[in-house]
Formats: sequence, C-alpha cells, structure tokens
Amino acid sequence: MKLNLRGEAVIRVCFDAALTILTSGECELRVEGEAVLQVPDGDRVSFDPCTPDIVAPHLVRLARDVISEAEVGKAGELVIGFESGVKLTVQPDDDYEAWGLVGSKRRRVICTPGGEIAVWSGE
Repeated sequence: MKLNLRGEAVIRVCFDAALTILTSGECELRVEGEAVLQVPDGDRVSFDPCTPDIVAPHLVRLARDVISEAEVGKAGELVIGFESGVKLTVQPDDDYEAWGLVGSKRRRVICTPGGEIAVWSGE
C-alpha cells in the first residue's frame, strides 16, 4: 500500500516515548516499535524509538530531507525512503502498535499488533 507521502519534506523530528516525524503535508508519523535505519553508506542500525541514542544524529539530519517513497508491505512493515539515501523500516510487533500515520484530511493508517493494517478515513 502506497502512503502518498512522496515529495513531502520533513519539517520536524521529535523524540519522546516514540519517534515522531512531521511533514510539510501535515502528516504525522509515530514510530513506537523496533526500527532499522539504513544510511547512504550502507550501514544498517536497529534501534528502539524510546532510546534512539545511536541513530539520533542521523534522524535529526532528516529535517528538510524529502520523502522519495513510503509504503506498507504485506506483513505490515513500513518502509520510508528519503532523497538523501536514508531508509527507515519499521517491522510490525506481535503485541503493540508498531507505527501509525495521521495524514491529510485526518486519514489514519495504523499497524496493529501482529501486522494487521487499519485504515480510517476522516471524510
């Protein structure tokens, strides 16, 4: 499933109990599950959004980067690519919501426990 985020710029990266990315198209992505960040030199680093210490410098650099791809795979995994070459992947969690997106017109896409995808339309 395509998430229609291509061309949107990252305007804010926030750290709290999760990783939150806000875009120029007024979308909010909240990552609460284990994630993998792949940087342009090929290094892949797994991280917990509650403690993103090791990847925080790379995540902060996403501010003003532009999304080149954003999709959900059949197993519920989220893959977001950026023009800089960075790729963020979030796998589903068996027990918790791994990630959620609130988009334009209040559309919501949530990866529920086990990888099921729930979609709500705000219209």
